[in-house]
Amino acid sequence: MLIRTMHPSLPPGPATPEALRAFQEELDALRRRAMRRIGARDARYVITLLWVARTLETGGRGLLLLGGWFWPAWGLGVVLLTLGHLVETMELGHNLMHGQFDWMNDPRFEAHGYRWNFACEPADWREFHNLTHHHYSNVLGRDRDYGSLRLTADRPWTRWHLLQCAVSTIAALSFEWGIAIHNLQLDRRKIDPQGSQARIAHLWPRTRARLLFTLRREYLWWPLLGMIVGAGLGAWQAWGHGIWALALAVSTGALLQGAAVFAGHAAAGVARNVWAYFIIACGHFTTEAHTFDAADLPHESKGQWYLRQILSAANIRGGVVLQVLSGHATHQIEHHIYPDLPSSRLAEIAPAVQAICERHGVPYNMGSLTRQVATVVTRIVRHSFPGGWLSVTRLGAGVRAP
Repeated sequence: MLIRTMHPSLPPGPATPEALRAFQEELDALRRRAMRRIGARDARYVITLLWVARTLETGGRGLLLLGGWFWPAWGLGVVLLTLGHLVETMELGHNLMHGQFDWMNDPRFEAHGYRWNFACEPADWREFHNLTHHHYSNVLGRDRDYGSLRLTADRPWTRWHLLQCAVSTIAALSFEWGIAIHNLQLDRRKIDPQGSQARIAHLWPRTRARLLFTLRREYLWWPLLGMIVGAGLGAWQAWGHGIWALALAVSTGALLQGAAVFAGHAAAGVARNVWAYFIIACGHFTTEAHTFDAADLPHESKGQWYLRQILSAANIRGGVVLQVLSGHATHQIEHHIYPDLPSSRLAEIAPAVQAICERHGVPYNMGSLTRQVATVVTRIVRHSFPGGWLSVTRLGAGVRAP
């Protein structure tokens, strides 16, 4: 069994209490400066995003209603609907539910009022993402994003891990639906049967309602509307050719158009799922991302919290389009140290965060999308087998005596 150390057990960066405090104070000061600049520009940004998302979604769904008769319209409809999903879910929903735009006092953009176009119940997302994941980023046994996969040799290997490449593929294809039931914590049924059963009984009614709402909207009501449109187009095409020709055209048009709408929604959903899965994985599963021990949390200082957030995250190098379609996961480091800072400001402050990291000897993990995806795949595949890389960094030992 080959095991090697991915990261040193002692964290890089500030080595004394004074250096750690200076690191913290620089990041605190940068946050204050960034928050003071928030204003009309950010409001225009999020309002524009809302209309872009709605326009893309409306255009995509509209074209899909014609896709059974004109296949280029179907293809363009899938593309537009996918883009609409990504803008709405990744850049709008995710960031709004962090409270990034609560200062606007606009009900459309409030964290606890926004209802996104995703199968996951917003209250569940705020609990397991905002509270659990952001607070316990990459802490083994606490961050449930690290719960299902073996990504470090610090976690014992079992034969089940041979399947994790297949599990990852299934998770990517069905990401929306897996996230929808993530907060039920089904993996804890064997560990804590009574507690798990109580949690499921409490959360399942709203989870079920949300799942049914999404399934009906995407795969029942829209396809039924497609069937009506298809029947109408068929009737228009066969009008005057006799009752049997009319009946055949109506039934064929309805079935063809309903199937086209169903397939289009499924294709857009799967495209969003795969994109979102890999973007999120690139934020925390790259080979340079550190993991941490829960034993260090009780005595973690704010400076160490900043350090852990930076070491646990990874940025993706890219332009404005990639930033928006990824929900600004291109700047995962900045998002994790300032989760309530509007995403429209993350690219602006990134050079300052990188400069602070360089001054204090803290690694700043950044790479192209292809590179980051490749390292994620490498990490998943390698840890499907015995051995691997030790990646736990002990923050408790991070501030060393001079």
